[in-house]
Amino acid sequence: HKQQKSKKEDQTMQDGNAPKKHDKGKNKNRTSKKNDAGSNNDKSKSNSNIKSNISHKKNSKNNKQQEEKKPKAGPKSNMDQHRKENEKQQQTPNLIPSIPPSQPQTTNDLNYKRGQRITVLHIAEKPSIAQAIAKGLSRESSFSSVPGALPTFEFTSPPFPKAPHASSCDHRVTSVAGHVYNVDFPTSYQSWDHVDPAELFHAPIVRKPCKGSVVKHLSDSAKGVHFIVLWLDCDREGENIAFEVLGCCMGKMEGNDEYDRVYRAYFSAINPSDIQKAYGALGKPDKNQSLAVDARQELDLKVGVAFSRFQTRYFQGRYGDL
Repeated sequence: HKQQKSKKEDQTMQDGNAPKKHDKGKNKNRTSKKNDAGSNNDKSKSNSNIKSNISHKKNSKNNKQQEEKKPKAGPKSNMDQHRKENEKQQQTPNLIPSIPPSQPQTTNDLNYKRGQRITVLHIAEKPSIAQAIAKGLSRESSFSSVPGALPTFEFTSPPFPKAPHASSCDHRVTSVAGHVYNVDFPTSYQSWDHVDPAELFHAPIVRKPCKGSVVKHLSDSAKGVHFIVLWLDCDREGENIAFEVLGCCMGKMEGNDEYDRVYRAYFSAINPSDIQKAYGALGKPDKNQSLAVDARQELDLKVGVAFSRFQTRYFQGRYGDL
């Protein structure tokens, strides 16, 4: 009986230490589930990677197609861009000089006409100022005068500072009588009855000589001269008159690069000392100030004529005593 009990106890001990078959089945199920979950995760990851690769390939193909559709910037397109930029630069001239026009400057070769005789034409705004300039530059020495409505004074000294190597210098001093040109409408806009005053704001303007004799006098005086010095009043109106004078003289001077040999005298008085000081510090004419006067003249013309015609047509016939 004791032996049987001991055998039973040994068997129970062995059964307690040995792993149960049911537990083994549970563990197997758990590990299989884990493996199934991992495989499902791997499959989902692989599927997502495949989808992302496919979408990336599609996007890259679309980008390539879009790039192929766009026009490629070849050498011809670059040349066209450069041409357009050059055309814009030519259409919009540079009105801002590197040196202010009133500052002393030299734009011609100082060796111009070395050892040769030169002629300088001085142009003032009035005959009285022309005579004062001739006296100031000739230092009260004798000078001859050519009579006329716009007299010309001639002398042979001093040397010209922009051509210091010339053998001698002949000076001619003449003048204009204010503005050389005025602005007006073309003949097609002269009718008060058939032209609406509002149309005048979009109408072109023409420049007409104030006196044809002045234009002829300037063109004759500028023939064959080597330099021109403008002695107009130092304000906007003077600058505008200076470019009107140049419009008559350019093309009459000797040689090419005529504007390089055009200078502007800036002075505040007509006594000999101020004239000689301005003569030694010549600058260039100011195009911007001249353009400002052109704009003011056009506005004065269009606003004044349009308003006058409008008033006349509005009040005409309304008041018998007016």
